[in-house]
Amino acid sequence: MSHFLANEALRSVVLYHPKPTEGWRYAVYTRKGGILDGRLLDSTPSTSFDEAQARMEQKLVELFGRPSTLRWEETSPGWWTGEALDGEA
Repeated sequence: MSHFLANEALRSVVLYHPKPTEGWRYAVYTRKGGILDGRLLDSTPSTSFDEAQARMEQKLVELFGRPSTLRWEETSPGWWTGEALDGEA
């Protein structure tokens, strides 16, 4: 399986729940300045942050081909930023 961002290093992830009628969305930022955004398709309006976080971390494995260690912080209600603690790829 080819991983879309296998040659990139993760910088951060924003995980957010923009509307009460939608599931979680994300934006992935790489150290080389790349940005990838989308929606966690398996999330619902009632999906908790903990569940969305676990699904996002699995999505990162799918994208990068390896797990990432993130430090999560809620930056505003329903908006979370995960800073990568891993070194350069």
